[in-house]
Amino acid sequence: MSDWPASVGLVGCGAMGRAFAVGLARGRPDLAERLTFADALPLSAAGARQEVGGGAVVPVAEAGTADLVVVAVKPKDAEAALAELAPALREDALLLSLMAGVTIERIRAAAGSPGVVRAMPNLAVRHGAGIVALAGDGVPGERLTALCELLDPLGTVVPLPEALIGPATALVGSGPGFLAVVAEGLEDGAVAVGFTREQARELVRGVIAGTGALLADGTDPAELRQRVSSPAGTTVEGIAALERGAVRAHVADAVRAAARRASEL
Repeated sequence: MSDWPASVGLVGCGAMGRAFAVGLARGRPDLAERLTFADALPLSAAGARQEVGGGAVVPVAEAGTADLVVVAVKPKDAEAALAELAPALREDALLLSLMAGVTIERIRAAAGSPGVVRAMPNLAVRHGAGIVALAGDGVPGERLTALCELLDPLGTVVPLPEALIGPATALVGSGPGFLAVVAEGLEDGAVAVGFTREQARELVRGVIAGTGALLADGTDPAELRQRVSSPAGTTVEGIAALERGAVRAHVADAVRAAARRASEL
């Protein structure tokens, strides 16, 4: 295991920043005490520190002195945060942006950091089951390799050209929300046919986790659907109802709509 980075500064301790920090500390327990947390709301930084179980709450400038500086503020706060970081960033530091819609070019212009990587994770990185789409145009290969090794315990790391980070925001970042809507529908349907809400939630949780495991080996979703669809059976009847409502098309439309919004941020 590489000993890089020796320190990590997190700027922006909202839901995504916290999940990312917890995931990092799970994968590299030695980093827990070497994490620094900065946020415009001190209570958010303190909450992140408590969830990680170590580290320190510091001003933005101090977080910017770390080997790896993770910026997870909202896009509207990007310019202010980067301007505050710029004087503190070390020349050999790597800035990892989790900000949707903020390009590497904009970050370099605002922060002056030569080493900038954009990433789009989702909240499941907290549990080591997330996806991290990563673009490091212009960053040396050995540095990107070290970063990928660091992020590997968070889930699946997928290197992409920067042009696809916006669309990845729609799929990786928003996808859990789309699946949560499906989970709500399954749960409501189960309650409608007689289960208690608690029973329905437990069953739906298992169905979604199990389906993820079945698809994890690269199985084509259409193949899985066919495998569980017996002629004139329950799955065929249920899927016919979904197709009458054009559910598949609506899901695809949701990804396209989210991608359009990501390009506007």
